[in-house]
Amino acid sequence: MVRFTNIAARILIGTQTTRYSSGYFPVISSIVRMLTCAAVLVSLVYHCEQVYRQRDRILDIIDYLLIYKTPSKDVKATASELRDLIQARPINFNMANFFRLDYSLLVSIASVVVTYTIILLQSIN
Repeated sequence: MVRFTNIAARILIGTQTTRYSSGYFPVISSIVRMLTCAAVLVSLVYHCEQVYRQRDRILDIIDYLLIYKTPSKDVKATASELRDLIQARPINFNMANFFRLDYSLLVSIASVVVTYTIILLQSIN
């Protein structure tokens, strides 16, 4: 993403030239590539967050069942066991067990892209 942003900015500024006169096509192409990468990442994180929220909803439903309803002993024992299992084994989506996929990852990636793009643009001679 940093590379695509850097190429688009350099071509737009005029410090990067192409072999042929293509107008703004390389700029648009690089921006679309960067946006495609961002859309894939946002979609991936969004779906992971939806699963995290579903886990919380399941726990809320089980708590509601146990507190406000009067289930039978079998249902109460099974619901308590399911609740304990869900809490003991939380759902986590990781990328190769290096980092967790969540919204803080998007903020981190956005800050890295902006920081390195600014650094690369300042180094233009």
